[in-house]
Amino acid sequence: MVGGLQDFRTINNMKKVLLFCFVFTMVALSCTSLDDVEKRLDNLESAVKELQLAHDRGKLVEQINQLDNNGGWEIVFSDNTSLKVGSSVLSTIDKDKDNDYVTFVMRDGSSLKFALFNLKLLSFSIMANDNPMQLTADVKGEIIGDSVVECRVPNIMSDKELIPLVEFTGESIMFDDVPATIGSLKHDFKKPVKMTLINGGKSKDYTIYVHSYTGLPVMWIETEGRQDITSKENYLKASFKLQENVTTRGVGDVLIDSVNIKGRGNTTWRNFPKKPYALKFDKKVSLLNEPKDKSWVLLANYGDKSMMRNSISFYLGHISNLDYTPKSHFVELILNGMYNGTYLLCEKLKISKDRVNVGDDGFLLEIDAYAPEESDSRIFYTSHLEKSVNIKDPDVEYDDDNFNYIKEYVLMSENALYSDNFTDPDDGWQKYLDINSFVDWYLINEIIKNVDGARHSGYMNMSRGKKLKMGPLWDFDISLGNCNYLECGLPDGFFVKQYGWFPRLFEDPAFVAKVKERFDFFYSKRNDIMRVINANATYLKYAVQENDNKWHTFYTQTWPNYDVWGSYNNEVQSMKEWLNARFEWLKGEFDKM
Repeated sequence: MVGGLQDFRTINNMKKVLLFCFVFTMVALSCTSLDDVEKRLDNLESAVKELQLAHDRGKLVEQINQLDNNGGWEIVFSDNTSLKVGSSVLSTIDKDKDNDYVTFVMRDGSSLKFALFNLKLLSFSIMANDNPMQLTADVKGEIIGDSVVECRVPNIMSDKELIPLVEFTGESIMFDDVPATIGSLKHDFKKPVKMTLINGGKSKDYTIYVHSYTGLPVMWIETEGRQDITSKENYLKASFKLQENVTTRGVGDVLIDSVNIKGRGNTTWRNFPKKPYALKFDKKVSLLNEPKDKSWVLLANYGDKSMMRNSISFYLGHISNLDYTPKSHFVELILNGMYNGTYLLCEKLKISKDRVNVGDDGFLLEIDAYAPEESDSRIFYTSHLEKSVNIKDPDVEYDDDNFNYIKEYVLMSENALYSDNFTDPDDGWQKYLDINSFVDWYLINEIIKNVDGARHSGYMNMSRGKKLKMGPLWDFDISLGNCNYLECGLPDGFFVKQYGWFPRLFEDPAFVAKVKERFDFFYSKRNDIMRVINANATYLKYAVQENDNKWHTFYTQTWPNYDVWGSYNNEVQSMKEWLNARFEWLKGEFDKM
């Protein structure tokens, strides 16, 4: 069958569609003269007769070529037959605005309307009746730019082996270069699928994306006996499954394993109904195509209605001079059979080759307000840091060699910073502290006005024998204007600059010069940052609605929101406006220095 509208779901449906759309249908050609017509038809009666015969046979017009010297037109049909009609026969040729039909107007005033043949996808659907174990309702695909089809299945699916309903002009179809025939159309859409329409020697490709549920990867965690997760100290054993979405980096992959899970966080664990979690596998695994490791984190983002303040801050880290910033992905969490909301899956901060790479004898430290409350913390204090310094990695005991080494180094660094000759590049603070990491860590936290940065929480790291560095970045859900105390909801005013070692660092002209230079870099990236925010908002548009259906945070005050902006679009827009205002205020202040 050439040039027909074809439905590759069932034979019965194909017949129904072909009968209904008779204009597009070809019938078997008789052996009469039309295929052999090669001479030019200058006689009006003969030309009308031949065109009428072609019209009655359902021929589709593929091409119209003007003959030399204004001698008429060649009408080429999709079955490779043609007619040459003189200008004495045809008066005008009119195509409709959608380029689907062409009308030939004869010199005697009569006219014939033909369907134009375009190798074209007319519709792509996935019907619930054809996929009863997978779909709860019919899904109609959106054809974008005549090259891409986006389908969103609104329910959670365990796999994406589906039977589609395809309507197109052409003779046959292939999925991923494999011919599709009636009765064998079931295909796995877990990855982007190339669908090829074919007619004769011509072909046209479409890329099919089938998104399930909200379009995010879905993570299933089942604790043994479906026990509730109530502890930050004790892990529960659980089963684990992660199915990626069609547009993630490891598109369509499924990981099934066992895992250990417990609570994590401070305020977020104690005060919010949506809890964050720590995951630990028995062996190293790669989640969403990231480097393998045993330890991962699920951030709840309960108090951040945009759901993206952590990921935007991490983006700033990825374009900065910091050695390492955690990689993260949005996921949907199904916990013990119940939807638990949208989470940010992150790499846990720890010493390793693919994370905080400070070597086997290096250190990861945290300026940590909550460490004194935790029994496994190993902390010390300095004269000028308001909070304790907690040795996060490696495991140490008080007064052992590692504990004493890093404590003495930090104290020496601080002594140099507050010495009389602290600006000396050889014997002052720069002998101990890495200027590039301190500047970029400061600027990122200052740009987003992070209320926890340097005041409650801030990481440092060091390779033994080298300088102490700031970073990695962490904990930004109450940044970017999402805070109703200490004036952190306002886009003006310095904040991080007044905490920790930073007031003293700003007394050194070398540090100020570097801050101004690097701020100009981040300022130049404003449009890129906005594009990332917009892309995240688009990616999360279904997820945030499901998350709100679960947790009901839109239109309500959740601590410590500066204000309630209502819809998700309003929340995102207010964050963008705040960030633009923040950039401009900081630009003016740094230019004065």
